[in-house]
Amino acid sequence: MAAKRIGITGGIGAGKSAVTDYLRSKGFVVIDADEVQREATRPGEIAMLQLAEEIGDDIFLEDGELNRPMLADLMFSDPDILFTVNLILHSDIRARMEKKIAAAEGTVFLSIPLLFESKERWDCDAVWLVTADEDVRLSRAMARDGADEEAVRARMSAQMPEEEKRALTGIVIENNGTLAQLYANIDKFIAQGR
Repeated sequence: MAAKRIGITGGIGAGKSAVTDYLRSKGFVVIDADEVQREATRPGEIAMLQLAEEIGDDIFLEDGELNRPMLADLMFSDPDILFTVNLILHSDIRARMEKKIAAAEGTVFLSIPLLFESKERWDCDAVWLVTADEDVRLSRAMARDGADEEAVRARMSAQMPEEEKRALTGIVIENNGTLAQLYANIDKFIAQGR
């Protein structure tokens, strides 16, 4: 029987990691797109070999690691490179995630930060939106990333507005309070089978 898929998404600083950490502590399978991306971008992985072939070896550092800032600059200055990178990486990440989903039993949580922005359908049975007030998200992201307010606001403005995300799901996990309050919210949705 196929695993039930619950997508978890939310903007920067919303607290997705706190949610997924708690779910893991309760014994649930959580497949995190960011973790899978890190697997896919290790030196020697198939997607990295394809990127080298399509774009060139200059996007790698001497130790074989991906030169992320350089690649980001190239992607945002050249739509063809952006398309190529997205095609290669997204296909590989999707294949890796689907393999992990197929191996799971019961309910599997898919942590995908840009779930609503993604053009791919993940066929989720439900989507949980983790959110918090903008000032809370801002202060969390600044503290976590050591970034200034302007940089975090720029990243926030590049994401889909919270109101639009709310309109796309009926399950909203407000994360403005304590961890105990967050965990109580999560437990409520788990108990409801949502």
